[in-house]
Amino acid sequence: MAFLLGLASCTHGNSSNDNATITVNGRLEPNATTYTYGTNLLVVSPSTSYFVESTVINPLASFVGDSVQVTMKDMGIRQNPGPELYNIISITPLP
Repeated sequence: MAFLLGLASCTHGNSSNDNATITVNGRLEPNATTYTYGTNLLVVSPSTSYFVESTVINPLASFVGDSVQVTMKDMGIRQNPGPELYNIISITPLP
């Protein structure tokens, strides 16, 4: 139940930041939501998560459950209402 509550607070960007590239640390989890995009969820904190996929890193599944640092780009894709989709362009496991 706590996992579902955390999903309700996924980040929402503003349109002026579309296609922005950011680097964050978080834990990569499977996307267990009703949104039809994003293969994974990057959980940064209890109140901040990102829907992600990757056209560069394949497969992301090998990082599920790991703490990672990712650089990702806002793809400008979102359901209304819904969170942004980010494309992971680099990923590094953290100790």
